[in-house]
Amino acid sequence: MSKVQSAAMSLEDRVYGTIYGNCIGDAIGLLTEFLSKEEAFQCYGSKKLEYSMKVKDGHRVRWNVGDWTDDSDQMILIILALIEKKERKVTVETQQDFALRMRQWMHHGFPELGDWGGCGIGGTTLQVLTLDMFTTDPEQASRTVWERSGKVLAPNGGVMRTSILGVHQYQDLDMVIHNTEKLCRVTHADPRCIASCVAVTTAIAMMLQGKHRKEDGTTDAWGITHDSFEHAKKYLVTEDGTEDSTAVQELQFHMEAEKLSTLKLDERRKIGYTYKTLGAGFWALRQNDFRKAMTELVMEGGDADTNGAVAGALLGCKLGVKGLPKSWRDKLCYKKWLDEQIIAKYLETFPLVHVPPTTVSGDAPLPNIQAKVCNDVEENAESGRRSKDGEGGKEKGDCEKETKEESSEDKSSKATKEPQGIQMETAV
Repeated sequence: MSKVQSAAMSLEDRVYGTIYGNCIGDAIGLLTEFLSKEEAFQCYGSKKLEYSMKVKDGHRVRWNVGDWTDDSDQMILIILALIEKKERKVTVETQQDFALRMRQWMHHGFPELGDWGGCGIGGTTLQVLTLDMFTTDPEQASRTVWERSGKVLAPNGGVMRTSILGVHQYQDLDMVIHNTEKLCRVTHADPRCIASCVAVTTAIAMMLQGKHRKEDGTTDAWGITHDSFEHAKKYLVTEDGTEDSTAVQELQFHMEAEKLSTLKLDERRKIGYTYKTLGAGFWALRQNDFRKAMTELVMEGGDADTNGAVAGALLGCKLGVKGLPKSWRDKLCYKKWLDEQIIAKYLETFPLVHVPPTTVSGDAPLPNIQAKVCNDVEENAESGRRSKDGEGGKEKGDCEKETKEESSEDKSSKATKEPQGIQMETAV
């Protein structure tokens, strides 16, 4: 992106860049989800990745070409809960509404997209959703599951969905942090999960505010990283309320990773640790080419759709919607539905406070919320169904049982010079 384009970027550009970036990173990450780095290379080599290249194995065949997964589904559920309650500050009622939507989505997905259930639910999230108290007291439900685990579960199921909370009330960082914490706690109680979510949403909010904006209009990504770290580390405290220096060191290690190899994103049985996803997101924030960064990221394998969702939201906010690859943006399978039924209704309920949007000479104004659904979807294009029936399909309910495995190490092992992930959501 040129300096001229960056300087002319409007608030809408960044908001749409955040939401589209989340969905695009999720959808392109599906190509390599649960593969090792070596397996990803065997499948795709050094090709220019497109949705249509998706390997049709038993996992990936459950989604149409260009579809996102549960990561962005849950972000959309947050948007719908905010619209329903029309609340700027998340309350218990908002949590309960989101919890009910989560429960319904688990069983039915988005029926208007032809879903037969919510695919890809992580093990921790599934445990929480199935407790009787979940729809009335979701915070207690998530805490119960966390305490039963010995307080070692720290999967990425919270951070994957909360980027929209960096957009919601972005002018007020205290409100952003409050809302983020409350909607993370609906399913994830571990402080590391909350810290991860807060780091991401404060980074997005600060970019929308124009903080750490250079004179040429570009963003000082290291400045954003530093400030977000300061907000996130406040959740990492010992039992007596003092800062847990070991935990803070681990957070900093992941947020400031300069190489993807440092994060070991395809590390066996640790791919879903929340800090791996967080680290991938902030690594991406410090890049300047969306396609190049996302390709390099998802080709590391591991929990690539989740890593891609968070990375896509952060880098999408930085670069704006015009900085996203046209083919990835336009060929999102349910782009029309996302534009008209989700984003437009959110912005109608919560209008952005901004100066009039600016477009670069020669560019058509973006985003076009009337854009058509991609016409090259290979599976169920005519019916608009999201899940493939027949060969390679599953009966209703099977997807709910196919969760991401979660494992953990002893807490004493997590603090080293190169900290190890404690918990992860991986394929069974």
